[in-house]
Amino acid sequence: RATTTTTTTRDMSGFGAFVRGVRADVASRRDARRSATEDAATTTGAARAPFLSTRLKPISDARKLWASATQSRLGVETSFSGGSDRVAFVTEPRTGLKLPGSFCVRGKTSDCAPLAGMGVRVKRIAGIGVKVYACGLYVDPEDARAALGDRFVGRDVADVGKDQSLFDGVLRSDDVDKTVRLAFARNIDSAKIRDALSERLRPALGRDSESLKTFETYFDGVTFEKGQALTFSATGGKLETTMKGKSVGVIHDARLCAALFDAYLGRDPVVPSAKRSLGEALAARVVG
Repeated sequence: RATTTTTTTRDMSGFGAFVRGVRADVASRRDARRSATEDAATTTGAARAPFLSTRLKPISDARKLWASATQSRLGVETSFSGGSDRVAFVTEPRTGLKLPGSFCVRGKTSDCAPLAGMGVRVKRIAGIGVKVYACGLYVDPEDARAALGDRFVGRDVADVGKDQSLFDGVLRSDDVDKTVRLAFARNIDSAKIRDALSERLRPALGRDSESLKTFETYFDGVTFEKGQALTFSATGGKLETTMKGKSVGVIHDARLCAALFDAYLGRDPVVPSAKRSLGEALAARVVG
């Protein structure tokens, strides 16, 4: 099937307000769907379903509601008819770089994880803050909700969004697909990225880790130009690395997956603003 891609961009400086708006839209659409179902039952004389049954929606339906509300807030329309798919790109405001509004891990063509966290990696050089890359974090809130269960239900959204146990639960679960995408704000030798990541991975994996050695070879002789991207996706204990839109390898090692994403979701994140906005997005789903 032929695929046509159209992009839409939007300034995402108010990411926290955006997440809260999406949550409100999801609730509104869910209520509208319930009302329509109840009205139909009344019209046809069918027996009304028990109250609690309205909360027992399949995850796929909940995911569609969340995706629909997210795309609406982004100003995106998604069509699967006529051989045309429309993919949103979100503009990171501090760098002007674009990140996909959703990301599909290998093997998936639908129900892809939305952009749930975004920020900028800033490195201080001679006292000056230099923007290195825009960072996008992709985690499906519905998958996170299923993995975390009811432990956060009823709690304050703001508190849950800052709770490290929220991120730890996502990190430990192989059932929650996770992707981090780095869009570079300047030309950079990939050896610098490799060294920075290896420094974070080595304490967890050990110097003799074969997975780490394989991971480091991906960066040999590669240079990233401004606007090009590096993407890591963890699914089912496998880490796939993609450079400039091309997959360069898959490593089957759950410890490597956890160690790499700990750099972004752990207690000392490389991009604190991305982790913070991800926490807001996940908290909005898991508390109710």
